Amino acid sequence: MHKHHPFTPHLTNKLSLHVKLGYAIGQMADSVAYNFFYVFYLFFLTNVANIPPAQAGTIVLIAVVWDAVADPLVGQFSDNISLHWGRRRPLMLAAILPYSLLLLLLYTDIPALSINQKTIYFTIIAILFWSTYKIYVIPFYTLGAEMTNDFDERTSVRVWAGYALNIAVLISSSAPPLIVKWIVNAGYSVSSGWHGVSLIFAVVTLGSGLTCWYLTRGYELPAQKKTSSALNPIHLLAFFKAVICNMKEIGRLSSSKFLGASVFFWSAAYALSTGALYYLFLNNLAYSEKDAAIAFLIFSLLALAWLPVVNYTAQKFDKKNVYYLSMLISSIGTGIFFFSGFPSPSMLLLYLILLQLGNSYFWTIYYAMMYDICELDDFINSKRREGAITSLMSFLQKFGSALAIWFIGLYLAQHGYISSSGQQQIIQPPQAQYAILELNTWIHALAGILAAFFAIGYPLTRSRYQALLSALNAKKACKPHNSSDFKQLL
Repeated sequence: MHKHHPFTPHLTNKLSLHVKLGYAIGQMADSVAYNFFYVFYLFFLTNVANIPPAQAGTIVLIAVVWDAVADPLVGQFSDNISLHWGRRRPLMLAAILPYSLLLLLLYTDIPALSINQKTIYFTIIAILFWSTYKIYVIPFYTLGAEMTNDFDERTSVRVWAGYALNIAVLISSSAPPLIVKWIVNAGYSVSSGWHGVSLIFAVVTLGSGLTCWYLTRGYELPAQKKTSSALNPIHLLAFFKAVICNMKEIGRLSSSKFLGASVFFWSAAYALSTGALYYLFLNNLAYSEKDAAIAFLIFSLLALAWLPVVNYTAQKFDKKNVYYLSMLISSIGTGIFFFSGFPSPSMLLLYLILLQLGNSYFWTIYYAMMYDICELDDFINSKRREGAITSLMSFLQKFGSALAIWFIGLYLAQHGYISSSGQQQIIQPPQAQYAILELNTWIHALAGILAAFFAIGYPLTRSRYQALLSALNAKKACKPHNSSDFKQLL
């Protein structure tokens, strides 16, 4: 049995294999449900629950915007709670069971309800789902910042998590169509098929979250102060005021501004591509469920194939540079497909390679870049606010994603997309297929290019971070320190 040693903040920390593995498994609890939602939920609402696309997009918008608004609240709470068991992992443990159960309900259609009643039902379930997701995921990502403050070790942690993330993407992207088809062939309805998929994924989510909670014991910074247990209006007002002040202070950091804008636009680009990809497979390429599942399997394997390249280039070069270059190449490349006779099966592989180039770098590197802002905040404002920083970036990520999914629903509705109950095959009109093509090519590319341009301005490079860390340690030891080597950060 392994031993856990107390974590000393502000020292360079190398992490053992079991800790990195445990943290990576926790990524599965995030990414299985997250990807399942963004790839299939809009499709489930329009093509299984028979909700018109504009209403379906609005359901997603309301739920994910609520999720985004809850980000800073959960971040503030997790930064300041003081429990015997820690301040991150207890929240993860409390959230994981209801989070998993709500994932199951998220894909539970009730045919007896009217369209408007279904809209209310799915909106409420989606809001509750994202609420519990938030209580798990903000402490989880914040824990990644606290485990080590080594510049390259943080990248290593995120690469490990990146493998888990892409395995989760593989499972949650390629398996659902096959599982649904298998359940339908066994004599059940399409709605029951999707319910069965959500049950399997709920079990995976629960097991992954509990495993991470167990293997990461002892790798948390202690709380700086205790929050009052008295939930009276005065304390609540102070809490919300602290949330707003934290967001303002962190948002004023130049690194936060550029990274935050980049995260917002790439999250929108990612949601546009993944949210519309299944529509592209079934409608524009006329794939069967089996063919779509194979395409998603290839899509996920490509992300795994990119990860060694991501790890090598991020360690050899500055992670900021490979981050924005990958976005730029990916976005321009996928955007060109709009003018090239796409979609066609022969061109699909190249399209997916380019699409996953930007996604793989984003989901691996962005978190490591975000973690580095914690030391900058500590140097300038003398505060450890990993939760607040994580929640600000998560807010921008979710807000960008929510607007993109809402836009997909509105764009499909505007171009005559026909929703269904999942029992009948519908040939979409040419204008709807054209809209699906646009969403997967130039519209996605536009958001990605904007993300790349903002990433270019991100000033926190490896050399500046090392100088910042040395100055921070000297400052805490009340020794002379020099900020000239990282003045661009100030």
